[in-house]
Amino acid sequence: MSADLLDFESCREAVAGRDFTHIVYAARAPHSLYTAMKPYERVGIEDVQPNLAMLENIVNAARGPDLRHVHAVMGSKWYGIHIGPVRTPMVEADAGHMPPNYYFSQQKFLEEASAKGDWSWSTSRPNVITGTRDRAGPNFISTIGAYAAICRHLGLPLDFPGKPGHYTSLQELSDAEVLAKSIFWMCQSKQAENQAFNVTNGDVFRWEDIWPNVARHFGMEVGRVRHMSLIQWMADKGEVWNDIVRENELRPLPLNQVASWAFADFVFSWDYDVISSTTKIRKAGFHEILDTGDMILAQLEDFRRRRILP
Repeated sequence: MSADLLDFESCREAVAGRDFTHIVYAARAPHSLYTAMKPYERVGIEDVQPNLAMLENIVNAARGPDLRHVHAVMGSKWYGIHIGPVRTPMVEADAGHMPPNYYFSQQKFLEEASAKGDWSWSTSRPNVITGTRDRAGPNFISTIGAYAAICRHLGLPLDFPGKPGHYTSLQELSDAEVLAKSIFWMCQSKQAENQAFNVTNGDVFRWEDIWPNVARHFGMEVGRVRHMSLIQWMADKGEVWNDIVRENELRPLPLNQVASWAFADFVFSWDYDVISSTTKIRKAGFHEILDTGDMILAQLEDFRRRRILP
């Protein structure tokens, strides 16, 4: 089943003749938020109206007498981490930041629409979702792996390309499998009805402790912290990547399907602690946790096993 979420009639035709009990919404309107960024530029504002319309269209088209729950995946930009330092740990009851933010508009829609129907809602707020599924697009871990492979191919040590403050500050990630399990739990749990939950791996880390392990994974020497714009410095590395693919008999994926330099620049720019409180979701009954250092190495190994990274 496929539909243009920006077109209500397309959504209505796609769901015609079907009854739905649950809707899990994890889409985002086409945008150039990261790809249009210039080196060292701050992330701007994502369009509210198309992102709100997409959620409204699919919910309004699919809701019927059997609908019980709608879940929307959001994120910790709710708290303003894309703007600057935030209060830590970030707690679901925090006020957020100066609008606009399409998350605010989407949650308001869910609150108002569910109040008129016989269904509940929930939202998740992960931070930097990582996973290794096919067709999921480039993500933070595959981007780090591509960067490391290029450095190794060029005979360079593994410099850390983020800000010095990011290297030493406390950070967090959200494993896609943990997030998926939490969404299933929210869709089934009375304790999750009409609630928002932070969803991360449940720990925090510093890159200064993890980066040497990434270097060892690729058989490299650890370099220095050398802040650079990956958008800028990786712009001409397409042929280098093609050489890596040929020499290592990798799947013939172009570099832009493996790495998202703009997104990595965005994450590596956080020279402040980014910590989500997961107390609320644990008290409500979801207890899945994951060691982020182990997860990073496991995902790099999975990309290697599937011949996406060397």
